[in-house]
Amino acid sequence: MSRILLVWELGDNLGHVGGFIPLARELRRRGHEPILVLRDLSRVHTLLPALDIPVLQAPLWQGAGRVDQPLNYAEILLNYGFMHSDALCSMINAWRNLFILAAAELIIFDHAPTALLASRGLNVARALFGTGFYSPPRSSPFPAMRRWQQHDPIQLLRNEAQVLASANIALQHSNTQPMNKLSELFEVDEDFLCTLPEFDHYPGRKARYWGPRYAYGSGHRPVWPEGTGKRIFAYLDKNYVHLDLLLQALAASASRVLIYAPGLSVQHTYANLTFLADSVDFDKLDCDVGICHAGHGTTSALLLCGIPLLLLPGQLEQYLLALNIQEMGAGLLVNPETQGKNYQIPLNRLLTEDGFTQRAQQFAARYVHQSPQQRMNNIVDRCEELLVR
Repeated sequence: MSRILLVWELGDNLGHVGGFIPLARELRRRGHEPILVLRDLSRVHTLLPALDIPVLQAPLWQGAGRVDQPLNYAEILLNYGFMHSDALCSMINAWRNLFILAAAELIIFDHAPTALLASRGLNVARALFGTGFYSPPRSSPFPAMRRWQQHDPIQLLRNEAQVLASANIALQHSNTQPMNKLSELFEVDEDFLCTLPEFDHYPGRKARYWGPRYAYGSGHRPVWPEGTGKRIFAYLDKNYVHLDLLLQALAASASRVLIYAPGLSVQHTYANLTFLADSVDFDKLDCDVGICHAGHGTTSALLLCGIPLLLLPGQLEQYLLALNIQEMGAGLLVNPETQGKNYQIPLNRLLTEDGFTQRAQQFAARYVHQSPQQRMNNIVDRCEELLVR
């Protein structure tokens, strides 16, 4: 039996934990000892009620960011301690102490750049586990992600040089070999790129895609409101700034709607809207349109069921994925910066124009032979190869 750390450092919401659940479950089934090191512990007890797996709090950067709209991954790092070598030294020291105390043989990193930096030089196997957003192409500088904006290449090089200098000072303090370029941060034993080419935040790169990761085999069979209207499933953030407008548009439609919005206190009663206390089992979900915020796991699960999507991104990672889906013709996005949002127009298009459903179903048919369990088996097989090596 091997001890394996599953580490999540950056990012919001609990899709990261949902992605870890099937991995931890399969590792445990094969006799290994997974330990979760997580950014957010607030609702872990509801997600892991049946798994006897230790959970630890991840060391977190508490300082202020510097870049309002980061253009590439290096500028994201400037917002999480990589602009201050002294602070970065403290963060690395905390992570290294955790790794040494845990005595793991394999560390799996989900959007965890500081933890990844701290693990350099340790005698432990290392793997990336996440979407393309967390594993940028190994170029210098990292590519610009806001491809619709003009940018200054010199600025990208300058900021990346600052990030590299801070990282190398921190590595020197931990007696670890410095990096020649920032992309060396992602040199690991395996990169589990848990997405599909159509979803990749960096389109066109050559890579092995292991398939999307999300919790499966759990949740409830959906029970739809009575009636004959079309069916819409919505997985929503209770803090979505335009939630009331969206609910009003859904209530005004002739559709039957199931809504899962964890923690939402429902203030109104709508005849055609049912609010769920628990999520549904995506394997048993059959509906005409899905609505979500373009979180990778939910988006993947719905599209692999052949369901066209209305996407409501709230940050850059989600917006890039939503752009990809819209360009595929399998959904529509609502730009988070657009004023005076009208949800009825895109909803009506998705419900009445057959092309969206056809393209979503064509996409699902391309991957019908890949079950979530088989994808996870392939990943754990590779983890065991790393442990043996």
